[in-house]
Amino acid sequence: MLGLSAQGGGLSGSGAELRRRGLHSVIDSGGGRANSLQRAAMLVLVQFLMMMMMMKSEVASENITVSAQSGDPVLLSSDQLKTRTEDRWDFRWTHLHLMLSLKNNVTTCPHGRCKLLSDGSLSFTTVQPEDAGNYSLEVFDRKGTRRRRTHFLLRVEVKSSHNMWLWICCPLLVLLPLVFIILFVLRKRNQRTTTRNKEENVYMPMHSYHGNTRTFGKQEEGEESPYVPCHPAGSMKTLISQQNSPDAEDVYE
Repeated sequence: MLGLSAQGGGLSGSGAELRRRGLHSVIDSGGGRANSLQRAAMLVLVQFLMMMMMMKSEVASENITVSAQSGDPVLLSSDQLKTRTEDRWDFRWTHLHLMLSLKNNVTTCPHGRCKLLSDGSLSFTTVQPEDAGNYSLEVFDRKGTRRRRTHFLLRVEVKSSHNMWLWICCPLLVLLPLVFIILFVLRKRNQRTTTRNKEENVYMPMHSYHGNTRTFGKQEEGEESPYVPCHPAGSMKTLISQQNSPDAEDVYE
């Protein structure tokens, strides 16, 4: 009996040990699954954070290309500058041998053609070909941490003299025919006016005498008659000889 009981106790002890081992195996398997789930969750979180950082870096960094002609005013500005920024933020522009900073109160270019504005924009009064190139804008907060960065590519084209000559010659080509037409019309009018005046001067006014016919033949003393009498050739000779002869008798007596 004792042997049987001892055997039964051994069996029960072995069963308990088996149960313990099974429980530990179950616990170990459950812990492994939990660890794998945690690892998967961590990987997903890391990937999500990496994507967020990439998106943030893409938003914070921007590339803008600006084209202009020499002599034109240019404003280098970004949509990011339109967003609200806190006071005492610093705007820094960098270019070849150029460094502008709002915080350091360096806001004017050495050549005097560009100026850093209070909103962070860079303004050119008259851009020149030597101003072309890459410009970099960096925005820093009060602690000196860079918040934004924008790259600008400024392209400056030289104005062609041929275009200026075209702008000058085209209006002249249009105006010259009009000027010739106006001069031709005025000349024709002057010729017509001169011809009309000459035709009017050909005709002289003739006035008839309406006074007393008895006194028509009498002339005032000292006044010569404008009328020249017409006589035949023979009578003229006789009249002249009579006038020259002092002793000539009056033929009418």
